[in-house]
Parts: sequence; C-alpha cells; structure tokens
Amino acid sequence: MDDLGKEIKLYRTRSLQHRGALVLFSYSEFTTGEHFRDIASDSEMLMDLFRQIGFRLNLSYENKTKRETLDLIKGLKLEEFECVFFVVSSHGYGRDGMWDTEIRCTDGGLISSHEVVDLFNSENHPTLDGVPKVFIFQACRGKKLPPELQGVITDVSNFTEASEPRDSGSRGRSYSDILIAHSTLPGFVSPRNEGDNSGSWYKQALCSVFAAHAHDHHVLELFQLVDEALKRRCHAATTTVESWGFNKHLYLHPGLAEDANGNPKPM
Repeated sequence: MDDLGKEIKLYRTRSLQHRGALVLFSYSEFTTGEHFRDIASDSEMLMDLFRQIGFRLNLSYENKTKRETLDLIKGLKLEEFECVFFVVSSHGYGRDGMWDTEIRCTDGGLISSHEVVDLFNSENHPTLDGVPKVFIFQACRGKKLPPELQGVITDVSNFTEASEPRDSGSRGRSYSDILIAHSTLPGFVSPRNEGDNSGSWYKQALCSVFAAHAHDHHVLELFQLVDEALKRRCHAATTTVESWGFNKHLYLHPGLAEDANGNPKPM
C-alpha cells in the first residue's frame, strides 16, 4: 500500500525575513486608446495586505512598457524567499476556450499570461525550483458578458480579442509548484465596479478573504472562498484557478514565524 494519500505535505513559509515576496504590475494608462483604469486602491490594498501577512519584499510597478516589464521580471532577485506572489492588473484579451490571456502594457505591447509564468519555471529561474509561485491575473479574457451583465454593459470595445491563440509548447516537470488565478473565465470580461474608488470587485474579494482567513486556510482554499465572495459581491463573474504541480498546501501563517531551527520568533 502506497503512502501518497496519507497526508499532503506543506510548503515551508514561516521565515521572519523571507516569508514571501509580492511583485505587482499594474497598468492604468495606455497609448493605444484603451480607457483609463483606476488602480490606486487595488495596489494599496494588496501592498497593505501582504505587509500584514509578513511579506518583507513588496514591489509595485505601474504603467511599464512591454520591454520594461520583461526586463524588470527577468531582473528580480527572489531566490531567498519561501513563496512568491506575482500579480498583474490590466486590460486583457482572449477567446472562449483559450486559457492563455494577453495582457496589455502601457505602450500597447502584449504579454501573454503563460509567457509571464514561463519566466519563473525551473529552467529560466532555477533558484525558484520547489518554491510555491502564485500568479494572479486581474484582466478581461475576451468579450463575452455573463447573463447578469447583458444589457447592463453595452460598450465592449475595450474587450477586444487576441489575434491568434498562442502555442504554449510542451510543458514538462520544469513547470511545478505553480498556481495561476484569473479573475474571470476564458473568453469573458472581468467586470469592474466603475465609479467606485474602493477597488475592483475581484481585488476587494481577494483582500477581504485573505485578511480574514489566511491564518486558518491554505491558499487554494482561499481562492475558493474568493470565488464565493465575488459571487456575493457582483453576481456576475466566475474565477478560475489552475494548478501546475502545486502538490503541497501553502499556508501563509500571518503572525507566526520561526528561526532556522524551528523555534518561534515574534513578528
């Protein structure tokens, strides 16, 4: 009898100094005519949330070009951290059934969500091999509207589709310990509460759930609660989560820390 089903192991995330790193890329202004996105509240909520959880490295970049974005990602020094959260918020483009999503940079350049993830696999970033990596994309993935929003949102001109589906290529075990969360389904818009400066529905739901339950739920459960919270807030979006070899439970342990010998330390 094998022991695979006896217990799912845990990622270690109790370091005082290297609990985790948050990297946030937000795009609100575009040279290609897309409408302005108010991102200030979203960015502030996320930065404050992860500081309270115990993340000591919290980086926020706004309105970068495609080249700047790629250069910044490739230059990140994250090898000391026990987990990495990478968050992107922008206009997005895709098709129904197309799991990859194109993300608009401020100069109009497009970066696919899978292209971002590729930069963190064990071939391109070997120091993160075995480290849990959570990617959160808050962006449209097409032009389809949920039934609840049909007739409410009439202008979908900013929700254009990607030109051609990208070939993601074969993915081997260099892709593992990866969790990818999207604010909506493939092919659908990601509705925002326009006119309310308290932040997007998805980010509001995410921050409230993580703040209330990060101490007693692992991250995959937290995203399940985020979907439920979003359903209650706007009744018009369904989130998605992809697990790529994310085979351990990731607890964030806010308020708890240990030294290298496992001894408790004050936060």
